[in-house]
Amino acid sequence: MSFIKRELDRIRHVLCEPSKHNRHDELYAAQQALAWASEPNGYASPMKMLTGILGDSEGCSALPRPPSS
Repeated sequence: MSFIKRELDRIRHVLCEPSKHNRHDELYAAQQALAWASEPNGYASPMKMLTGILGDSEGCSALPRPPSS
């Protein structure tokens, strides 16, 4: 078992017990990053997930744009 697989299993175990932690978003992001590292073609890249970029459209964020100043 690779170290990535071990870490994914540890994170998955904690995420299955939501009452025992309050860092779901951080754990989920770590899980997705590790999954992408182990299988880049099967998961969205961590950068795309964290920045809200949809699909492969690098310039189109799913997040609303801040108002102009």
